[in-house]
Amino acid sequence: MSTVKLSVDGAVATLCIDRADKRNALNQAMWQQLSDHCDTLQQEVKPKLVLVTAAGEQAFCAGADIQELHQLLGDSTALALNNQLVQQAQLKLQRLPCATLAVINGLCVGGGLGIALCCDFRLAVPQAKFAITPSKLGLLYSIEDTRRLVNLVGEARAKWLLYTGAMLDADTALQWGLVHQLTEPDKLAQRVSDWQQQLLAVSRVSVAGIKQTLAHLGGDPLFGEAGVRPLFDAAFQQADFQQAAAAFVAKQKVDFS
Repeated sequence: MSTVKLSVDGAVATLCIDRADKRNALNQAMWQQLSDHCDTLQQEVKPKLVLVTAAGEQAFCAGADIQELHQLLGDSTALALNNQLVQQAQLKLQRLPCATLAVINGLCVGGGLGIALCCDFRLAVPQAKFAITPSKLGLLYSIEDTRRLVNLVGEARAKWLLYTGAMLDADTALQWGLVHQLTEPDKLAQRVSDWQQQLLAVSRVSVAGIKQTLAHLGGDPLFGEAGVRPLFDAAFQQADFQQAAAAFVAKQKVDFS
């Protein structure tokens, strides 16, 4: 049974980490499911917005499944393949051409925070806590993960999080820019709906192009300048701009649905 579930409602897709009894800890099968779902979203569903959520009320994700990880330590080839799968799944999520919103309902640690960092936006409850703990295990954060963190909070704060493995409360995470907004659990659904309404109202073409531009500036090697720079001029020829320009002249509201 899948423990990373994909559902689609119109232009909105939801990826739900559904392993609440294990605080949504991630095993290899779940990373593969996430990777496969991202392929489906990219190639078939093509939503305007992806919500990344988690089951239960305690944790968005407590990180890796330690029991499975301990087993992998005895097989260097299997461990390397697992690490490659994790990075592949995260990159696919990061590179989705639509807006992505992580809805963080509790503890968000390790690979869970890695998933949240791959999203464009992060909405959290005040009870949420955040940590990156490889230094406490004698491990490192990957180049891609580290780039995402530095791009978000800056090098000085990234160093503190990575060196110490310190747990951040939600207020500090908000102050540091690790999350965009905090909302009480009983208001979380309404706040998600508010975000959804705003993100669905804008042009799909614009969001995709802006994401590629920001990915280029953020150091993603997939989006080189030669591929990204022409997007600016090309947007003027797209139907979305033509529609928006006509609506502006007619003093009407544009509908990008």
